[in-house]
Amino acid sequence: MDLHSELRFEADPYAVFSMLTDEEYIAKKTAAAKALRHDVTVTHDFDDAGQPTGQVTIKLVRVMPPDVPNFARRFVGETIDVKQTDTWRPAAPDGSRDGEIHLEMIGMPVTCHGRMSLRAAGPSTVLTIRATIEASVPLFGNKIEEAVHQGLTEAARIEEQVGRDWLAGPR
Repeated sequence: MDLHSELRFEADPYAVFSMLTDEEYIAKKTAAAKALRHDVTVTHDFDDAGQPTGQVTIKLVRVMPPDVPNFARRFVGETIDVKQTDTWRPAAPDGSRDGEIHLEMIGMPVTCHGRMSLRAAGPSTVLTIRATIEASVPLFGNKIEEAVHQGLTEAARIEEQVGRDWLAGPR
């Protein structure tokens, strides 16, 4: 199942990327999405000479409550652990970036992979995510994909609101 999200922030791509890679912001958006707990690592890559390459990797594991439809309850336990890896390539001169996103529901045959882009749009910046959700579960795969799609769409909406608040006010 295809996933397409566009998040709009009232700041330039440099400020938005700085926010997206800030561990305090990541903690705030994760808590707003009702994660029970999380673990995050933000890694900035360096070349052999010790100079930053501009590539950044965010690894986030969220432990979520099992807010799933009844048919999916037998596939999950007390929690759903979601492992997400975002890899951003170096910025273009205007601050725009491209990257990849990969999500895995730990212990379940459910994944989501795709591409991300960060682009200026007038005075705003748009984070676009285009991905594919796959659930390798006989008979229920499509329904699980729909449930995951709904959850990820809601998470994107929450992230956008938390990001707007973050950029607009004191932290």
